[in-house]
Amino acid sequence: MKKLIISTLAVSTLIVGLISMNSCSKVEDIIDDITIPVPFSIPFDVETTIPFAVTTEPIKYPAIPLNLDLDAKIREQFNGATIDNVKSAKLSSFVVNFVSSSDSDSIKLDKVQDAKIYIKTPTLAEIEIAAVVNNVSPTALNFTPADKELMEYLKSKDVSIALELKGKELEPVVTQMKIRINSGFKIQVGL
Repeated sequence: MKKLIISTLAVSTLIVGLISMNSCSKVEDIIDDITIPVPFSIPFDVETTIPFAVTTEPIKYPAIPLNLDLDAKIREQFNGATIDNVKSAKLSSFVVNFVSSSDSDSIKLDKVQDAKIYIKTPTLAEIEIAAVVNNVSPTALNFTPADKELMEYLKSKDVSIALELKGKELEPVVTQMKIRINSGFKIQVGL
């Protein structure tokens, strides 16, 4: 009887051990299948023409749609991942580059002293996500991103950004300006 109990206990322990090892290897296989570098960056670049006007008072420009389908971008880069796997999204870089202006390029971005970028959707409040202070460059506005969580904004297909510019000179400057926006969003994925 004693041998029977010991044998049953040994076999039960062995079976539990094998089941545990098998399920651990399955978890390891799942983890090995994940090839997403965490975090990764999704670039957003667009070229547009805006009515460029600056004064010593801040002027907010009409919204520029991002037309960023985050779910499609994630699927395009990483097979099997979706927007539901994303746990965080933050702006990592934002630059507005001068391309040309309608006045033979005599008015450039050095007319801008300070600038801000806002993000918004039809259902979420507008928030500031980046700023430039004391700009001196005629060819680029290099924004410093704010540490803001943007996941809920980027889930919307109707997300847009708005520029707010403040000039240096008392006399207003007005032209049509073609700009290129280069930005990146840092995405973190959770299992």
